[in-house]
Amino acid sequence: MCNQCDVITPLSSLDSAGHVLNEGDSVKIIHIPDWVYGGLGQESADVIKGCAGEIMTIEEIDEHGYVWVKKIVEDAKGSMRPHSFSNDPQHFLKVFG
Repeated sequence: MCNQCDVITPLSSLDSAGHVLNEGDSVKIIHIPDWVYGGLGQESADVIKGCAGEIMTIEEIDEHGYVWVKKIVEDAKGSMRPHSFSNDPQHFLKVFG
């Protein structure tokens, strides 16, 4: 474990409207900052950028408070490929009902 990890303050678990987020919740992605896909290959970056505005399910909330979601897409060869990414909780909006 790195020394910096000991001093990272976990993010708030609140979405953009102040609702508490939990694993398994449905959320609308309202913003994806550049750092989320920076450094990824073009295919993965395009898939992640395309998730803005989509409703997805929270797969995990990690120890730092980042929310993880996953998009599964079919590649050019017909294989299903998962693309997981994390984002700040305030860049999501919890979907009820």
